[in-house]
Amino acid sequence: MALHELPPVTQLNLASVELPDTHPAATLGHTVPVHSFLIHHPDGLILVDTGIGFGNQFIDDLYQPTRTALNDALAEHDVALEEVVAVVNSHLHFDHCGQNPALFGGSTTFYAQGVEIDTVTGDEFYTNRRWALCPPSKQRVVRGDEQIADGIAILATPGHTAGHQSVLIQAGEDSVVIGGQLVWNADEIEAEVASTANVDAVAELQRAAVDSIRRINALHPQVIYLSHCSAHRPDGLPPPTAPP
Repeated sequence: MALHELPPVTQLNLASVELPDTHPAATLGHTVPVHSFLIHHPDGLILVDTGIGFGNQFIDDLYQPTRTALNDALAEHDVALEEVVAVVNSHLHFDHCGQNPALFGGSTTFYAQGVEIDTVTGDEFYTNRRWALCPPSKQRVVRGDEQIADGIAILATPGHTAGHQSVLIQAGEDSVVIGGQLVWNADEIEAEVASTANVDAVAELQRAAVDSIRRINALHPQVIYLSHCSAHRPDGLPPPTAPP
């Protein structure tokens, strides 16, 4: 069943980090925001990414994060944790899945690409596994694209990681994309560039990243929301106002 109008999207500012000099994006600026996005879908709230978690001293020392607890961020918009029916992790790096555990005790379903989960389980240094890996009964393994609700589809957009995914929201001819870390900076969308700030210098990932950017551009969304910079509007207008 199609949506008659686009559901509102609320940007949650869950954290900021200080990039160390060794980070590939550090030359573009050391202080970086960490956004997640709440889709106010008629069937229930869908959250894309959950920011940075608590209790990892290595991450705290290296990135010096400032954080807002997920329940507090949601409460600012009169939303409770138990109202979130689904979490879509764009990928499972520590700054995108860190507060997943806040929702492990409820009925929330978690969506991640199978290749991303395989990377987490196969590489102990990839992320914080305690944050990334939810109880198996709550995990929905996605392989490619998948429709998860009326007007809501997960799209495989590899590049930043092999298992990166974005979320497409459609109502009639209108569409919005939550692109996660599809790019590091919004200008990379216009240029269709896989910058070294966002994508490792591996030919396969570089090609995949450019293909993913072109795929999203071909959808002609009104807005592309991004994890670490301001949303991109192809028409140059500011993003639509989120609900209070």
